[in-house]
Amino acid sequence: MIAIDFAFPLANGLHARPASLMQEACLPFASVCRFRNLRNGRHADARSVLELVASDTAAHDACRLEISGADEKKAGRALRAFLRQDLPRADDDLPTPAFATVQTAWLPPVFQHGAVSVLPGRALAPGIGSARALVLQKTRMVALGFASGKKDAKKELRLFQDACREVEAELRSQAAAAKNATAAAIMKAHLAIVSDPGFRERIIGLISRNKMPAGAAIAKTTLVFCGILRRSASAYLRERAGDLEDIAARLGEKLYGHLAPGSPHPERGPRVHKGQRPHGPQVVVAASLTPSELLALDRRRLRGLVLGDVGLTSHTAILARAFAIPTVALPAPAIKEVSAGEELTVDGQRGLVCRKPGPALKRYYRLERMKLRLQAGQLAALRGRPAQTADGLRIEIAANIGGSKELAGVWRHGAEAIGLFRTETLFLERETAPPEDEQFAAYHQVAISAKGRPVIIRTLDIGGDKPLPYLSLPQEENPFLGYRAVRFYAEQPELVKSQLRAILRAARHGNLKIMVPMVSGLQEVRLVRRLLTEAADELRLRKIPHAPRLELGIMVETPAAALSLDHLGKEADFFSIGSNDLLQYFLAVDRGNARLNALYDPLHPAFLRLLFQVAGQARKAKRWLGICGEMAANPEYLPLIIGLGFDELSMAAPAIPLIKERIAKLDGEACRALLRRVMHCTEAAEVAALLKEFNGRGRAAGVIGAGLVRLGSASRTAAEAIKELCDLMELDGRVDNASALEEAVWKREETFATDLGLGFALPHGKAATVRTSSVAFLRPRQPMRWGGKSSAPVRAVLLIAIPATTKGEEHLKLIARLSRRLMHEDFRETLLAAKDAKTVLAAIRTCLAAK
Repeated sequence: MIAIDFAFPLANGLHARPASLMQEACLPFASVCRFRNLRNGRHADARSVLELVASDTAAHDACRLEISGADEKKAGRALRAFLRQDLPRADDDLPTPAFATVQTAWLPPVFQHGAVSVLPGRALAPGIGSARALVLQKTRMVALGFASGKKDAKKELRLFQDACREVEAELRSQAAAAKNATAAAIMKAHLAIVSDPGFRERIIGLISRNKMPAGAAIAKTTLVFCGILRRSASAYLRERAGDLEDIAARLGEKLYGHLAPGSPHPERGPRVHKGQRPHGPQVVVAASLTPSELLALDRRRLRGLVLGDVGLTSHTAILARAFAIPTVALPAPAIKEVSAGEELTVDGQRGLVCRKPGPALKRYYRLERMKLRLQAGQLAALRGRPAQTADGLRIEIAANIGGSKELAGVWRHGAEAIGLFRTETLFLERETAPPEDEQFAAYHQVAISAKGRPVIIRTLDIGGDKPLPYLSLPQEENPFLGYRAVRFYAEQPELVKSQLRAILRAARHGNLKIMVPMVSGLQEVRLVRRLLTEAADELRLRKIPHAPRLELGIMVETPAAALSLDHLGKEADFFSIGSNDLLQYFLAVDRGNARLNALYDPLHPAFLRLLFQVAGQARKAKRWLGICGEMAANPEYLPLIIGLGFDELSMAAPAIPLIKERIAKLDGEACRALLRRVMHCTEAAEVAALLKEFNGRGRAAGVIGAGLVRLGSASRTAAEAIKELCDLMELDGRVDNASALEEAVWKREETFATDLGLGFALPHGKAATVRTSSVAFLRPRQPMRWGGKSSAPVRAVLLIAIPATTKGEEHLKLIARLSRRLMHEDFRETLLAAKDAKTVLAAIRTCLAAK
C-alpha cells in the first residue's frame, strides 16, 4: 500500500468541485483509493464525491490518500501530482461570495417612514431590485410509494436506473448549453452527485435487499448524507445539502411525475404560487429555492429573490450572483409577512426587503441604482482598458489557462494576454504523444482567439509524478525536485521538437512566445534554443509556413535561476516568476505540509529581498519580468508587486477585474517608497503591518477633484443630497463604503444641523471608511429644505469627509476655512453660478489653499 500525507489546500474545504476532480484522478486506476481525514478520523472512497464531501474536510486538515492494488505505484505517482498541482487550483475559477455590502444595522432617516415595513435579512447577491411579489409556497419532496405501483424490486430498480439516466442526460445537456460558466460548473457538480457510486449503491441496496420503494430509498439516502453535511463545521459544506436535495427531487420527478395540487400525493406536486401571478416584472419569494428551480425561472422578468434560510455559499446564492439577481435571505417569520402581489424592493447591499416603498424611499433607491450602474461602468471600462496606476505606470494583466475551453472567460474578464498556457493537458491520459498537427490545432485556436495579444506557452512540464506510457521517466522519491520538465529534454529531443514545431507554425497566426519550466542554469536555455533552431530548420525543409522567430523566456522558479538572471538574460528574452514554487524552494517549505503553513509566507523578508534582487537583475539585463501564482492574484500584495517593478501579472481570469481596479487606485512612487521601508523589516509580521497601513490609506489625492462635483442634481432632500455626495466619494475612490460615511455624517447631523444659512449646508463626518480627507460639492436643480420647516432653502451643499485615523484638528480647519469663505458673497455666487466643475474646483482649491 502507498500512503500520501498532505495538508488540504483549499480555503473552502473538500466540497463537490475538488471532490469530483479527485474522483476523476482516481478513476483510471484499478487500485483501491481511500481518503482519510486525520483530524476527525473520517474516511471515504476517493471515487465517491459524496463520501469525500461528507468527510467534513476543512482547509489545512491533515489528510492521507491510501492506494493499494496492482497498479498502486503508477496510481501513486499520478495522485501525488494531482495533490500537488491540480488540487490547489481547483477553486481558481470558483465565484467568490465576497461583494460590497453595508456592514451596519444603522439605516438613514428616510427608512423610518419610507415603507409599510422594512424587513432585515442577510444579503446574498448585490444589487437593488423592485417589482411585485410572486410567492412560491410549495417545496419539492420525493414521494415515498412504489413508482411501479406495486412491490416489485426488479421493476422498481429498473425505474430508478432509468430516472438516473434521464437526469444525467438533462444535466449534461444543461451544462453544455449554459451560457454562464457558473451555471455550467454547478450542473457538472450535480452530475457528479447523481452518478456518484456511494449515492447510487446505497439506494440500489435499499431497493434490492430491503424491498424499499425507490422514492423512500432516495429519501433515506439523501437524509443520511444531508445529515452528515449539515453537521459539518464548514458553512460551505453545510450548504451542499441543498444540492443533494435538488438531485433527489429531480429523480423523484422522473419516477413519479408532476401531479396537480390537491392530488392524493400532494408532496409530489410542482411549485405553486400564492395569489395572482404578476404579468410583468416580479420578485420571487420562496422559503427555499434549489439551483434547478432558479434556472427554470424566467430571468427576463426576474428583478429579485427573497429566500428563506439560505447561506452565502449555497449554489442558489452563487447562481444569483452569477446572474446579477439581487437576493436577500429572511428569517422564517419575516418571509411570512410578504403578501403576494405587493410591491417589494430587494436591497442586496444592506440585506433588506422593503414592503410597499413610498416616493421618498423610491427616490433614495434610484440614487443607489445610479451609483451601482456607474460602478459597473467603471469596472467594464477597466476590463477593456490596459491596467495603469494613478500616476500612469502601465502593467500588463494576463490570465493563466490550461486549455482552449477557458478562452471565452479569459477575454470576458478583461485579460490583456495569456501569461501562462499550461500544455500538459495535451499530453496526459493518452497512450501516445499528441501528434504535431493536434498540438498545432490547439495552439492555433489560442492564437486566433487572442487577436494579436501575447500568448506565453509553457513547454511540457512533466515528471515522474505524472507517468506517461510513451515517456520513460524514472520513479523517484521526490519527483518535484527530480528529473522533470527541461531536465529530460536532452533525452527526448523529438518529443520536444514536435511541440516547438507546432508552436512555430501557430505563431504565424498570433503573438506566441515560448517559456521553459524548471530552469536552473544557462545550459538548459541554450539546449532549448538549439532545439528551437532545429525545429525551425525542419519546417523550412518541409516547406511548412512558420514564424521566422519566437521570443524564448524562462520560468524563474528555482533559487538558482533567481540568482543567475544576469547570465540567463544573455539567452532568455523574458522572465516570469512562478511565485508558488519559488517561495517553496527558497524557504525549503513543503506547502502541502500543514505544520509548516506559518512558514510558507510570501511576505517573508528574505523572499521579498530575493524578488527585489530578481527585479533589479531583470532591469539591468533589459528583460521583461512577469509573475504568476497566488501572489500575483492577491490584491493586498499589489503595492509590493508594483513597487518591485513587475511588467506583467498573470492569474486566474476571475481575479482580473478586481486587480485592475486596485491598480488604478495606487500610486507607483508611493508603492516604491513602501518597498524601501519593507526592505528594512526583519519579520513577516512587520511587513504585513506596513502593508495593512498602506492599503488602508489608499492613493494620494487632492482634497477635491472633478469626480467630486455634481451640478444640476435631482436631489430634493437632505437625505438624498447626503447620499449622493457620499456616493460620489465612493465612486472617486475616496471611501471604501459610502453607507459607512453616510452613517457618520448623519450622526453628526443629529447632534446639530449643518445648515449654515445663506443657502449653503456643510455636512461632515469622520469615519474609518474614508481613505483620504476630501470635499465634495453638490448643487441641486431646485432649492431644498435641510432641516425643519423654519430652515431657509439650501441651494448648495459641501460635504467634508475625514479618515478616522486623522490626528489633530484637520477636519476643524477644513470646516473653518470653508465656513469663513462662505461668509463672502463673491465666493457663494461663484459656486452658485458656476457653469462647469472646473470653475467650482478652482474656487474651492483657492479657498483651501488660503492661510
